[in-house]
Order: sequence, then C-alpha cells, then structure tokens
Amino acid sequence: MYPTTKQFIQGIQWNNFTGGYSSSAEEIPAILEALCDTEEEDEMLSLLFGDMLSHVKQGYLVFEITDPVIQVFDSLCKEDFAYPAVLLDFLAYVYTLDIRSAVPVLTMPVRYSFGKKEEEPDPGFTSFKTFFKTHFYKTDNEVLVPSDVYYTAVLFPATVEINRIFDIIINNSDNTALIKNALISAALINYLLGEKTRLPTEITQLLAGDESLASYIPVFNGISGFPVEQEQLQGLLDMEEDIEVQWAQAFIIVVATDALLIGSLSDTERLKTALDGIFPILEAQKTIFEQEEQEMDFPLYPYMAEDLTSIVFRNFLNRGGILDVSDLNEVQRYCLERLYTLKIHTHAMLHAGLLPEGITPDNQPTLLPIYNYSI
Repeated sequence: MYPTTKQFIQGIQWNNFTGGYSSSAEEIPAILEALCDTEEEDEMLSLLFGDMLSHVKQGYLVFEITDPVIQVFDSLCKEDFAYPAVLLDFLAYVYTLDIRSAVPVLTMPVRYSFGKKEEEPDPGFTSFKTFFKTHFYKTDNEVLVPSDVYYTAVLFPATVEINRIFDIIINNSDNTALIKNALISAALINYLLGEKTRLPTEITQLLAGDESLASYIPVFNGISGFPVEQEQLQGLLDMEEDIEVQWAQAFIIVVATDALLIGSLSDTERLKTALDGIFPILEAQKTIFEQEEQEMDFPLYPYMAEDLTSIVFRNFLNRGGILDVSDLNEVQRYCLERLYTLKIHTHAMLHAGLLPEGITPDNQPTLLPIYNYSI
C-alpha cells in the first residue's frame, strides 16, 4: 500500500537528521514502511506511540528527524491514508510543549521546571501547523469532525475563525459532538485574543432548545470572558467527563472550571467567589487522586489544578526566575494562600516562578515532587 510514499521514504537521506538514538536513521524508515502496510488502527497507534515516539521526542526535546517524518505523513495523506487523524494526534503529542505554551488552558499540561524559560517554538512546530492546514482545515461544508475545530483554535486562533466556527455550528446543527467542541474552540479564541465576540441569536436558540447543549451557553460565555455563575455550570462540574469533548482530555469539569474562572477575571471579588466555589471541588478531586492508582499522563486532579493556576497566574507564566509574592495582586495572593493551605502546587506555578512553601532556589531538590506519581 501507498507505493509513492514508500518510494519517498527510501529517497530521504535519513542520516542527515538527528534522532533520539544513533540507530534512529535506520529504524524510523522501517517503522514508516510498516505503517504503510498496516491496516488496523491499533497497530498504527502501537507503531507511532510505541516504536516511533522516542526516536522523535524524549521528554520535551523534539529531534530534527521529526521534519522528514512530517513530510512522509504529508505524502501518506496525499495518497488518501486511511487514518489521517492518527497522524495528527501523534504530532500533537510530539509538540505538547509548544501547544501548551501557545494555549495555556484546556490543552495537555506540561511538567515545567522552575527557573527554565521556554524559548521560541520548536522549528518543526511550523511544519506541523502546515500539515494540519493542508490536510485538515476545511472552509466549506465538507464532513467535519471535532478535531478540525479543535486544532483550528490551537494552531490558528484568529478573529475570522470565530465566525467561521459559528457557520460550522449552524451547518451541523444535528452533530452535538462537533457543536460542543466548536463552541469551546470559538470561546478559547476569544480568550487568547482578548476578543468579546458573542454567540449569535440563532446559535443561542439552538443550544437553549437542546437539554444536552444548554449548559454550553455559559461555557462559551465564561471562556470568552463574560461573567457566569457557578449555578449555571454546576451540572458540568458534577459530571466530570463528557466523552464527546476533545478539549481538556474530555474532562468537562475542567472546561467548566476554566469558564467560571475566566469569566470572573475582570472582577476581584467575583474571582474570589469563584475560587471559593472551585476549591472544595478541587480538594475532593485531590483526595480521589491520592487514593487511586493513576494510569493517565495527567489525570483529572492535576489537569484541573494546572488550568486553575495557569489562569490565576497567567501574567507570570514563563517567568524564568523567582517570583516575589509582593508582585502578586490581591486575588493571586488569596489563591496562593488557599493552595498552600491545601498543600497544592503545580507545574504552572513553577513556570510562573512560584516554588512550594518552604522551598527556595537554594534548597530545592533536583526534581520537585509536584504530584508524587509516575506513569
């Protein structure tokens, strides 16, 4: 299968590119050719996330050999590869750090280190964005899937995309999974760009008329920066997961938390009230987390804590040095005191220059035990 791509793989001078191992230049072409011959999605996932991953990425270091791998993926898509979304999701995992740096909420969190300032995105990240734009970005009424609108917001947040996403919702009014993800995507673009585009009346009426979608009106409004009340989101805060949602790893409780907090950012007292409502929920999730064996890269409690602190300390992310508590505003100090009381610390806080209570740059261990678990 895919003869053109196989020929392309054989023509690449793999030795010219650095990989994770000295054998990467030999092993990656074999893995890619096996991918061409594989018909089952599970086998493809095994090849990519099992055999391939450590050759292109170790920790958050992405090796330059990823660039020709993306070129091979491009060739596969041009030959109508059966599972293009698998390739897209694999590359998104490879570029987790760049995605979280660009979109610091609702995307896969990162285990940031204290005092390390992240520089410009990896050069290959641009190739990944081009790959998405070429093969997945749709501007007409072709069949859409949730990942299309998800990655549009992650990779190409722009004001013009909000109205395009609204059109997608209107044209796919019977696709609840697409609508949910599209609403979050449009709202997130509002947040990232500081826009305040409201939902059109036609969409509001569509959502209000469907019990399964009505709660996504305050989700959109909150993430867009409009004030919302916890009561409007309580059903989602109690729900924990919605498998139709791609954002936040389907943790709809995280989406609702972010909506409540972002919608309160412009009012100190409102934000304090929102935190007072969220902290008991976060503490309960922390207790569950500490009692259960973890099998995910970022389970619910860490994910929720990372997003909460990414929002509250958003203006200090990627500080690259110690943050003096005196630099925090009133509500940030209030939040920090609550976090210290609950013995909660996050990688986002390290990224913002905040160390756990009692630890200084001089006495911090090599690896801070933020969540005390390993996958």
